[in-house]
Amino acid sequence: MHKHRTNFQFSICNFLAVLLLCCSASAAADEKMTAIKGGDLYTITSGIIKNGTILIKDGKISGIGQNIDVPKNAEVIDAKGKVVMPGLVAATTWLQGLRSSREISKIADSLDPFDFEVSLALASGVTTAFVTATSSPYRRVQSSGENPIGGTNAVIKMTYGDLDNMLVKEPVAENVSISNQQWLRKTNFLLSLRKAKDYLQKLAEYQKAKDKDKKLEEPKKPAELDPYIRLLGRQLPARVQAATADDILAALEIVDEFGIRIILEGGIEAWIVAQEIARRDVPLVITPRDKQEPRKDISGPSGSTMENAAILKKAGVRFAIVPQGPYFGIGGMAGRDLMVLPMEAAFAVSGGLDEQTALEAITLTAAEILGVADRVGSLQVGKDADIIILDGHPFHYRSFVELTLINGKMLYDKKQSTYFSHITHDN
Repeated sequence: MHKHRTNFQFSICNFLAVLLLCCSASAAADEKMTAIKGGDLYTITSGIIKNGTILIKDGKISGIGQNIDVPKNAEVIDAKGKVVMPGLVAATTWLQGLRSSREISKIADSLDPFDFEVSLALASGVTTAFVTATSSPYRRVQSSGENPIGGTNAVIKMTYGDLDNMLVKEPVAENVSISNQQWLRKTNFLLSLRKAKDYLQKLAEYQKAKDKDKKLEEPKKPAELDPYIRLLGRQLPARVQAATADDILAALEIVDEFGIRIILEGGIEAWIVAQEIARRDVPLVITPRDKQEPRKDISGPSGSTMENAAILKKAGVRFAIVPQGPYFGIGGMAGRDLMVLPMEAAFAVSGGLDEQTALEAITLTAAEILGVADRVGSLQVGKDADIIILDGHPFHYRSFVELTLINGKMLYDKKQSTYFSHITHDN
């Protein structure tokens, strides 16, 4: 009886093992892969690969190059004669759904994956974006009253219909409004930073001495200092609007005093103080076509110049590029909003910037500034398969996005689009 039981158990184990092996083999056979073949791959980090192939597996780039073996069961996308590049990264964006009469406390709870603007973003090739929750319709963050810090922000992906994969990171930075014209907010900002610094010093002294003196009381944290403590700990950068050279230098003085990280938005006169910016390794978000008249009351340089981006590049300053209207819409003036983000970068090229840096400013460098370059911004093995296919050079005004993939999933096909399917190069 014992022998028969042992043989029976052995047979059951063999059966289960074979069944498991068959299931594993079946799963491996059914494992879906995607291959994009024949296009010019604008990798951003490794130049342009002509007639290249990208393999996509589990939402990631698993292979890239000219001599890539494509599995027989892979879904093949023919990109012959097309430009294949990473999805565009918008370093400043506002969405209608995130603007309301009151501040949104958490963007993650307010996202709408079926929003009209999300579908427009896909049609324009923008796959990743920095968004701010604010009641203001303006590009730059405006905090209310005397408080220099306000509103939350996040990096999101334009995963239409897929809420689970939409949020990438929240918060990304502290929204700070402290231009020289807003002297009260600037004063409050500096005072709060000093209070936070003093608190952290007392806390460190307490931590060091508490074991020796049990009677010591832990210092109480003053109210509303959390964002300043995050800044001092370099956990988050401050996004600061600074258009003029004076505002930029004032922001750099704060970096010198407190050692915090900042991201400058605007930077119209950044070309005047490019070396000072580079010395602190402070990145910018700029709009090459921003205009500002030179000041007549000073003898030094002032105002805007189309060479701003080129001068910043020469000085070693990192920057992302955004258009004058950081929104998605079909009713505005052509080239003024995120529907044609590459056009803004093309204007920087017309001002002397090299094409490679201009491409980086709307992909990899933008991703670096947002802290998500480990996932997006370039075509590299291991990164998210956020890829767009264009019918022409990225900087040609007549180029259109034909396909947009996020996490390896096709979310936009121009041929099926209700927006642009009727537009061809024959029109």
